[in-house]
Amino acid sequence: MSDEEYTEDSRLLPSRRTSIFTQPVGSFRGPNSLHNFASSFTRAQSFAANQIDANISKKRSFFTGPDDNDSAVGYEDDELFDPDLMAPSPRGERLSTVLHEHNSLRPSNILPGTSGPSNFNEVFYQDDGREPFDHRNDTLNKEEESTSILFWVTQTDPLGATTASYFGIKRVEDKDGNLVTIIAGQSTAPQTVLNSINVLIGVGLLALPVGLLRGGWVIGFSMLLLGSAATYWTASLISKAMDTDQTIMTYADLGYASYGSTAKLLISIIFTIDLLGSGVSLVLLFSDSLYSLLGNDAAGWTKTSFKFLALIVLTPFTFMPLPILSIFSGSAFWPLFPLSCLLHFVDFSKLMPTNLWPKSIPDVFAAVGIIMAPFSGHAIFPNLKNDMRHPHKFTNTLVTTYTLTCLADCSMAIIGFFMFGGLCNNEVTSNLLETAGYPRWVYPLISALICLIPLAKTPLNAKPIISTLDALLDLDSQKESKSRVYGLIRAVLQFLVRVGVNVAFVFLAILVPEFDKIVGVMGSSICFLVCIILPCSFYMRLCKNNIRAAERAFVTFVIICSSILAVACTYFTIVH
Repeated sequence: MSDEEYTEDSRLLPSRRTSIFTQPVGSFRGPNSLHNFASSFTRAQSFAANQIDANISKKRSFFTGPDDNDSAVGYEDDELFDPDLMAPSPRGERLSTVLHEHNSLRPSNILPGTSGPSNFNEVFYQDDGREPFDHRNDTLNKEEESTSILFWVTQTDPLGATTASYFGIKRVEDKDGNLVTIIAGQSTAPQTVLNSINVLIGVGLLALPVGLLRGGWVIGFSMLLLGSAATYWTASLISKAMDTDQTIMTYADLGYASYGSTAKLLISIIFTIDLLGSGVSLVLLFSDSLYSLLGNDAAGWTKTSFKFLALIVLTPFTFMPLPILSIFSGSAFWPLFPLSCLLHFVDFSKLMPTNLWPKSIPDVFAAVGIIMAPFSGHAIFPNLKNDMRHPHKFTNTLVTTYTLTCLADCSMAIIGFFMFGGLCNNEVTSNLLETAGYPRWVYPLISALICLIPLAKTPLNAKPIISTLDALLDLDSQKESKSRVYGLIRAVLQFLVRVGVNVAFVFLAILVPEFDKIVGVMGSSICFLVCIILPCSFYMRLCKNNIRAAERAFVTFVIICSSILAVACTYFTIVH
């Protein structure tokens, strides 16, 4: 795109007026409308679904090289994006092709009330109404102040239904001083808070009462607060590291920028193990909840039987497209709130004996692993910051995010530990389902709420692994079939990949049937690596010229202590 397209004249051209009746529901109520919240949430799920980048030689996950087929639209660094979600995507289309296609729709040629050459994809330049003419925001970064243009895309299907979406483009400068055109962020601060909380609050908090049991009130609760503070701090370090190069958009980009392709390969392996562990924990959650309610070993309804049932029930969801999966993922976020309220309601008056101190040293290390697990969300934080309208506000959103998340984790841990004391085992909901004396309606309600979580989260956990295998096996559905036989073979292989990933989840769940052990291993190994050790290393590497000696010594101390804790906690969680 030429520099002339970024002039004030092009931004100040009148926009096309539309009626509210032609807009999607909620789209006419500003940036925090229901429609925009849903769009932001869907984009966040797409980032989670693409967190593994199998191409370790790529400098940036969302960028590709020049287009050899058409040099007119090929840039040296060309961003890839999903045209359906209007968000960056490692397997999307070139942004330059969109800009090239609409060079014929120059702003001077588009007048209000006129349509472009196609009724199916009309694009209009529109003033974004942001900082360029607001002198009160002169302190903002240069790229946020001037080089943003907003596109309005309307799509009309054959039935005449019209939908609209907005996305901005801006030019940013990389570390070497090169200007690159990218899609501007669209999420507001409240939307980013919601997306961040959805990332952090997961099934790991159901094992927190076991963490308090292992660590006792003094050490266990202190570690819960310390873990929240430490991961908030390292999330802010990720934000600072990203500020050194505006083309860094993913966790893998941070790894490559810091230590090259070796770090990117390591990150891909870590994320794969993390997703496998999450998938296994979700299968265990599904099977344990149903077994506690309906299990009968004599009749053949064992825990293993319910795991095979989980395979049958969960596998079809992996064939659904991402927009639908994002809706199900949202449904997994909300059951945790009524579940927490239900734990308050059922019987908080009967308190079980608890312990102030851990019973042994191995229990302390096992407790640390379980307590750290719920704070593992750093893999998606770079994407969420890049998707913000004002990325400089990301650190402020972290304060709200971690405050709410810490309150939710603490309440679940305290309530569960008080209710079951020394009887805490695996997830707190299984303890509740196995305890007699509560109202009869409580048991099926809790089981239903718990089963909703695996139904929604398991396909989304499988999606990155499936996408990676599809890319490695050259099964990308976007590519045209060379022949009918090739298309059939590809379809069969895609089916086997999706079923195989779910089979792997169930197989590992049978091998390791302890929910708290899976959560503990993920917290002690994956969380320490992804949420503390690597962010500190990236910060030390990318911001080395701006770090004082005292801060450097402190960050180094944190890396060393976290590495020792990660090894010790993983060992004692597995052995003990």
